[in-house]
Amino acid sequence: MVLKPKILTALAAVLVVGVAVFAILDSNVQFIGGHGRVVDDLISRNAAARGGADAWRAVTTLRLSGQMDLGQELHVPYVLEQKHPGKMCLEFEFNEKTAVQCVDGQSGWKQLPFMGRAAPEPMTAAEMQEIAGTVDLEGLLLDSYKRGFHVELVGHVSLDGRSTSKLRITLPSGSVRWVYLDDETALEVKLEAMRKLRGKERLMETTYSDWASVDGLLIPRRQETRYQGDSESHFITVENVSVNPPIDDQRFAMPASGNRGHAS
Repeated sequence: MVLKPKILTALAAVLVVGVAVFAILDSNVQFIGGHGRVVDDLISRNAAARGGADAWRAVTTLRLSGQMDLGQELHVPYVLEQKHPGKMCLEFEFNEKTAVQCVDGQSGWKQLPFMGRAAPEPMTAAEMQEIAGTVDLEGLLLDSYKRGFHVELVGHVSLDGRSTSKLRITLPSGSVRWVYLDDETALEVKLEAMRKLRGKERLMETTYSDWASVDGLLIPRRQETRYQGDSESHFITVENVSVNPPIDDQRFAMPASGNRGHAS
């Protein structure tokens, strides 16, 4: 089976986004973020809803697995591993070959044999900028002020009948993300980011649903990603979660050549 160019582009977007787990600030609802009382209040409420900042700060590694939608009614298993600080590796099987995308804390690499790129190769500067802020276990908002992120409240927006608070997050690189928090539950509803598609900037939307508790931490079991204006979306489901599994740093390092080993 050959993936169509549009599917490959959407898949690349899913690979870049990965399964972003947001863990945010302090469960004591203390306004310690430095962004101003209103924004700090929203961040603190979200932390309490997600299980608390102390619980998330105790997480040094995380392994998620489930199913990834590649389009054309094709679903494949994936494994996503994260390690503090700033390490991430996403792996999935397609056409009996293993595709990998990793960040080792400083640089990134990829191995996409189904696209004719069997050898590991470094990520481009543009790809690294696109994944900025998404590979850390902390998510975008935990200690965002200390990390040099600027967070501001854009306003209140209705999404599918739900009132949400829209936050604009500017990363040190200048990249911008928008996060929508449910005003009732304080959980994330949607993440937006600008991505290049066929040379043009397009708004990519990722929605979160089916939240479930794992070891006291709330994690969305389903994500759907699409480009604004497109009817087609691609999803990721989370079926298994392992908190603080042993993961060696070598897991994230770019191999010299050859096939990448499977996630354990």
